[in-house]
Amino acid sequence: MKILTFCLSIIISLVMLEGLTRFIIDDGLNYDIEMMKYAKYMKSISNNPKVGLEHKKNIEKKLMNVEISLNSDGFRNKSDLNKNSKKILMLGDSMTFGWGAQFPFSYHLDNKLKDYDVINAGIGNTNTSMQVNNFFYNYINKYNYDLIILNFFINDFENIQLKEPNLLQKYSYFYTYVGSLINQILIKYELKYDLKTFYRKSFENKDTELKTFNEIIKLKKFCDGNKIKFIIHNIPDLSNLKEYQFISETNLIKEFAHKNDIFFIDSYNILKDYESKDLWVTLKDPHANDKAHLIIADFLFGEINTFLSN
Repeated sequence: MKILTFCLSIIISLVMLEGLTRFIIDDGLNYDIEMMKYAKYMKSISNNPKVGLEHKKNIEKKLMNVEISLNSDGFRNKSDLNKNSKKILMLGDSMTFGWGAQFPFSYHLDNKLKDYDVINAGIGNTNTSMQVNNFFYNYINKYNYDLIILNFFINDFENIQLKEPNLLQKYSYFYTYVGSLINQILIKYELKYDLKTFYRKSFENKDTELKTFNEIIKLKKFCDGNKIKFIIHNIPDLSNLKEYQFISETNLIKEFAHKNDIFFIDSYNILKDYESKDLWVTLKDPHANDKAHLIIADFLFGEINTFLSN
């Protein structure tokens, strides 16, 4: 009887903590809880292990207090696309997807480039290898592309290992919130890498670097063979633009691009003059906010116009 009472007490306590987390902690801006919702409602693990993650189709969800819509292709575009119009395809991760932003840079470019549909195929928590393989697996035959832009972020060398989430990871806000707090404590006491160290470490894996570069070369050859223009666009980490920590890592990508005759552009050049925190979604989430996306879009508009006219 005592054991049963104890177990019931634990269950009731956990249910109450779950309810409190949902009604008090979940204000729509908690990064980890919102990411849990994104994974649950808008993404699925692909049947192709090289692709890793795919977006679901025809779905809307409010994340980070922003309404997100995915069209029938799983793209973050307002509606389905006209197959006959010229197309610019944006590949990338959450920075391209526009996590926390109402209008990602693809949206602004779509409005600015009147002769083109700009497709946002960005998927959060993916790396460059996954993005390129997703193109060949899901996107290659959808449209005739005039330009493909591979948007590179500092964590796109990350070696991502995917597995189906357990029930707590998938459904419990309390579990996610507590896990986030534990993670912060581990980082504070240097029992786990902070983001700067984690990003740096991902560049030390030469096998992943070679694999990533080979995937990019495969995409470049496809573009060359099909008369599609190709650009690598580097998006900087926004944590500290004034004392930027990843110049050498960016130069590695830049040198690879130049060596392989790939046009390379870097929006750090336009963002470096801004205060970092003015460009963040929240003070705890340094993803690009709407101001940053508009700045990036203006920068890309000038670069793309010049590139397409050559």
